[in-house]
Amino acid sequence: MIAFYLTLAAVGAAGAALIRQLAAAQAKQRAALRPVRVQAADRSARRG
Repeated sequence: MIAFYLTLAAVGAAGAALIRQLAAAQAKQRAALRPVRVQAADRSARRG
């Protein structure tokens, strides 16, 4: 019975780690898609 709960806890921890990795990958993709430099150039062009 204890082995069952230990296995369940291990599967839960692995699932949480997987979700964290997927979230980090999505955040990196979103950051890569953001045109930060273009926006900064647009702002400076408008000021000048």
